[in-house]
Amino acid sequence: GDLDRRRRRKRSPPVAMMSWAASPQRKGKEAANAAMDAALSVNERILRDIAACYAEPGAGETAEPQLDPAALQPGKDKLMAICSKLGLSCIAPRRKINVMIVGNHSAGKSSYINWYCCEHVQTTAVAIETSGFSFCTSGKKRETLRGKATLQLFEHLRHDLKGFFPAIYPGLSTEVSTSKERCFNLVTFIDTPGLVDGSFHYPFPVEDIIVAMARHTDLIYVLFDPIGQALCDRTMNVIERLNEQHATKMRYFLSKADTVPLERDRQKVIVQITQNLSSRIRNKHAFELPSLYIPDKSSTGSESIDNNIERTCDEIESAVHQNVQNNLDKLGEDCQLIDETICSLLKQDDVARAHNRRAALYGYALLALSLQPLLFALAFALDKMALPPLGQLRLVAPQAHAIAIAVGVALVDSPPPAALALRPDSTEADGAADSAAALEADRPSLGGAAGLLSLQQFLGGCAALFVALQLASLLVRRYRPAYSSRTRASLVATRSFVSSDLRERKARLYKSYLDQCSSGVS
Repeated sequence: GDLDRRRRRKRSPPVAMMSWAASPQRKGKEAANAAMDAALSVNERILRDIAACYAEPGAGETAEPQLDPAALQPGKDKLMAICSKLGLSCIAPRRKINVMIVGNHSAGKSSYINWYCCEHVQTTAVAIETSGFSFCTSGKKRETLRGKATLQLFEHLRHDLKGFFPAIYPGLSTEVSTSKERCFNLVTFIDTPGLVDGSFHYPFPVEDIIVAMARHTDLIYVLFDPIGQALCDRTMNVIERLNEQHATKMRYFLSKADTVPLERDRQKVIVQITQNLSSRIRNKHAFELPSLYIPDKSSTGSESIDNNIERTCDEIESAVHQNVQNNLDKLGEDCQLIDETICSLLKQDDVARAHNRRAALYGYALLALSLQPLLFALAFALDKMALPPLGQLRLVAPQAHAIAIAVGVALVDSPPPAALALRPDSTEADGAADSAAALEADRPSLGGAAGLLSLQQFLGGCAALFVALQLASLLVRRYRPAYSSRTRASLVATRSFVSSDLRERKARLYKSYLDQCSSGVS
């Protein structure tokens, strides 16, 4: 009975080895993922799937680009890893757009961010509250990051801000909010320090950093305070520098319009700001300076004032849609780049393999040819010394023997053989003499013509020819580097993965995006 119980215990699988597919944990996780997918918008799902094509969620930094096709893992490597192993530089597209807000102090920058995400994430006051660069983004829980943690979160800024280390560290912070209002889950706001003139000292070059960060922004909102120092020199200098490279990203607004209740006064402020900007910006044509104010904080009687704050939301939403299109296009371009790179590597490898085959053919042919002078020299030397092995060579290969003797007789002087000078006082001497006589009888008659070379010269020439052909064989057999069969198979499989799987995924994502725009798209 104990033996049967032990056998049954061995046959039954342990609980720890239950199929994960049938476990309740797996089912619960799949249900949670399905619920999360249902809660995401179409744009969020598309951007998430595009990001998954470039790298695994939570993956660390990608190694520096270095050509190493042997390290490819088809089906496992994502686009970032593939580009790195092919020696290509690739930057993953951003899932969120960046909106930078610039203006003088107390221009309403932080108030606007709080209004947009419907949460108090930024401190607001009349005095200078934002003395550094504050990033406001959406996340899973409320959190505040400082200094280096901010750079770790926004890794794409590290390169452009490297010249301002370490002074910039205290001036960087990130406010993570759980808000999902409007398009905040696809937007990152960059709240810049309030710009003032006078003796106020910034611990870092604020103007240079604003210009550096602007390279990674999709929109730049410039807010002018009608009562504060909207026209201060520092603000105008920053606007001028930004307009030189990012004119299409910039939008200008007159903030806190409710603080100027009279239309006449507002028009005067707009005219003054426009006159100051006209000499500093390039895109003067169709220039607009709409007014806006925070509805919740508006003063009494502000209902008659034109408020364009919803227009800013439309601009952000349009930028989000444009970001989705740009990411889809970039996915296709990167797939095309990888496909072309792998094709080029395979063609180069084909050329190298063909060259190596020709080099091996010619090289080994020269190597075989280099043995002929040695055979001629050996045959003629045996003939001169009238040794028995030559008789065996004549019997085995009469044509080769005849050619060797003919070449030797034509090129070499023919002194009497050494063997004939010996006294035939023994049986061995008689045999040697008979062999020599037989060989002399077999030699072709050249009409008594004298040879061109002495025996020493002939043997030395054969040795020199042997060395020359050996060197030529080594020179010809210089192979080009070529990939192994395993590496070629990895390149082909990677190309198939990128060309078929990723491009098909990109087509499905593009169709999902277009379907939300128009139901008539097939």
